Amino acid sequence: INNDFAKSLGLDDLEALKKNVKEQIISQHSMQSRSKMKREILDLLANSLDFQLPNTLVEQEYQSVCIAMKPNQENVNDQKNKTYDEGMTKAEKDDALTISKRRVRLGLILAEIGRLNNIKVEEKDTQNAMMQELQRYPGREKEILEYFKKNPEAQNQLSGPIFEDKIIDFIIELA
Repeated sequence: INNDFAKSLGLDDLEALKKNVKEQIISQHSMQSRSKMKREILDLLANSLDFQLPNTLVEQEYQSVCIAMKPNQENVNDQKNKTYDEGMTKAEKDDALTISKRRVRLGLILAEIGRLNNIKVEEKDTQNAMMQELQRYPGREKEILEYFKKNPEAQNQLSGPIFEDKIIDFIIELA
């Protein structure tokens, strides 16, 4: 590892390479730390309150989880006459139900925290998330942007994680 190697990577010299690697390590560590803290906060929230969950929300989430657990299964449109958990073991169904209840519980808790503290996802936030998503598909930006324009539900899928992150930031700030 020398200046020539650094230049082959498009950097000026070995010092620039060291600086770049250091910044990447710090960034990755920061992201992992935040992810771990977020998971711990969500675990505490999910386990802190026990309340009756709306059956319709749990059932909808259960269907989504079952579909996600069977990625090689036939298309959702082909499942009209089948149950979403068909072919799953009892343990898999129990796991799917546990995950579903946790997601619904967390969703309701986070929504209430957001409502009580006037936390909202602004259009600017969604646009920033869309731009980040576009950057993940170089050369296909127009196609992806068109997809978002034609599918408001795809835009809504972007706003969920943004809302969750805003609430986590709010909780961290309070802590």
